[in-house]
Amino acid sequence: MMARRWLILLGMLLALLAGQARADSCAITPSDIVFPSVSSISTTDVFSGSANLTVVCTWTNILGTLLTPNVSVCLYLGAGTNSSSTVTAPRQIGNGSIKANYNIYTDTSYAASKIWGGWAGTSTSSASQAITFTMTKSGGVGTMSQVIPLYGKLTADATLSANAVGADDLSATSDFGSGSALMQYSFFLSPALSCTLGPVVAIPFQVRAPIINDCNISIGNLAFPNSNLLSSTLRSTANMSVRCSKSTLYRILLSYGSNPVSTTSRRMKKLSGAEMVSYQLSNTLDGTNWGDGGNGTVTVNGSGDGNSATVTVYGRVPSQTTPSPGDYKDTITATVQF
Repeated sequence: MMARRWLILLGMLLALLAGQARADSCAITPSDIVFPSVSSISTTDVFSGSANLTVVCTWTNILGTLLTPNVSVCLYLGAGTNSSSTVTAPRQIGNGSIKANYNIYTDTSYAASKIWGGWAGTSTSSASQAITFTMTKSGGVGTMSQVIPLYGKLTADATLSANAVGADDLSATSDFGSGSALMQYSFFLSPALSCTLGPVVAIPFQVRAPIINDCNISIGNLAFPNSNLLSSTLRSTANMSVRCSKSTLYRILLSYGSNPVSTTSRRMKKLSGAEMVSYQLSNTLDGTNWGDGGNGTVTVNGSGDGNSATVTVYGRVPSQTTPSPGDYKDTITATVQF
């Protein structure tokens, strides 16, 4: 009779446990990974702010917390949409033919071993791995939660600079939905059960970045040679570097300096006085004055290819009355419009 009571009690416990296993559950709340505006000619990697995955597991009755107080959670991530294949490193965001390489990491070391990955056939790198952890409930029914921070890094590389963004900036994305981002979990006593024995939950979220047209310009000083007399023309050159997004039309303007006589005659001023020396700038040897395109001046026009191009600035001091000896200087502003 006693043995029968124990069997009945054991049967009730098992029945309650089965009911608990069906009722206890885990849910996940993801957030999108958003990069700031990304220049298609960026020479430095771009980082997103931290985005969180919040996992909340619920024990619904006291028997569950006694017999299965632990829960094993596994989070898997595939390649996402717009990546070039389902097994590739790195991942990619895209918009049509526009692509940019990026990846998602579990800490700010941005090491290959910290890439969030997944199961065979969907991992983006042999070094990537799923996120796994265990939570243990005590003190009765209720919930436990764990927050997992994620970090995105978009790589400044040839893939980015090869983009022809077009007249308007655009948003490049990668979507993770059913089948490409998943959570599995299992409740257990001890030893730990594999999370792959439990339910599967989709983790829908998006990675996105606005990719923008851009141009950079830089130039060194143009220095004329020393001269005792300005009875003949002096010449000198400086190299200007311009880098614009692929297929981006641009034009380069030069200001008229701090002491212009007109759009065709700039002047350098003596550092320790008021005397002037007239000079001219052009984009060809002894060519038309380079300015803003107005009043007979020209601009330098081009189309970017994502790489740096060199433009020569030609300087000329025509023959003129020689002022007193000293250092003469003017400041010119170069502007690229696109």
